Amino acid sequence: MASGVSTITSKWQITLPEEIRKAIPFKIGQRIAWEIEGDRLVGRRVRSITELAGCLKSEVSSAVGDAGPRAFTKASVARHERLSKQRR
Repeated sequence: MASGVSTITSKWQITLPEEIRKAIPFKIGQRIAWEIEGDRLVGRRVRSITELAGCLKSEVSSAVGDAGPRAFTKASVARHERLSKQRR
């Protein structure tokens, strides 16, 4: 298990230690969800919609028709990215 130590800056920011960055494939701009578990602070990588695409079974292909689930997924990802940019 990777471990490391960080210091909290005056702006309440931390840097992920190199050992942690190597163990978990974070990307610049990626989000981390923080939780408190007892006396521990736990950070979990938030997966993007593109990472989750195709992980669930569905009956999309019959609902979409000849376009297929790939076209549906592509349209869904495009919509998500568009909405994400509007929130920034």
